[in-house]
Amino acid sequence: MSRRSLSLVLLVLAVCGALYQWRERLIVRAPMLAIVFDHQDHYTVKCASCHHNFFDKTGQDSCYFCHKNRPELALHAQADFHALCRDCHARIAQQGFASGPVRRCGACHDWTHAAVGAAGTR
Repeated sequence: MSRRSLSLVLLVLAVCGALYQWRERLIVRAPMLAIVFDHQDHYTVKCASCHHNFFDKTGQDSCYFCHKNRPELALHAQADFHALCRDCHARIAQQGFASGPVRRCGACHDWTHAAVGAAGTR
């Protein structure tokens, strides 16, 4: 491999690394959309299904606080939250019971409220 080719490869790798770090910072800082969630609609669900932090002693704050302030969690927070809610609703629907939404964004997200920031406040 020539020096020019090697230099080009190293430059591309450096740019990719910088873009990845920039993407991580944007994801951590970006607010999450507010959600509509009524605990009364979920009274048959065990609290630990969602509130693991109270049982495994990983924290006493809101989901948003931990999942947005820890970069290793923030990178996957949107996918994790969607999977938690949507997959549970889909599983219930497959069993033939009424369930929550699985596809419509507006059925879960409250577009009338400001997004939730990294500190977990609206």
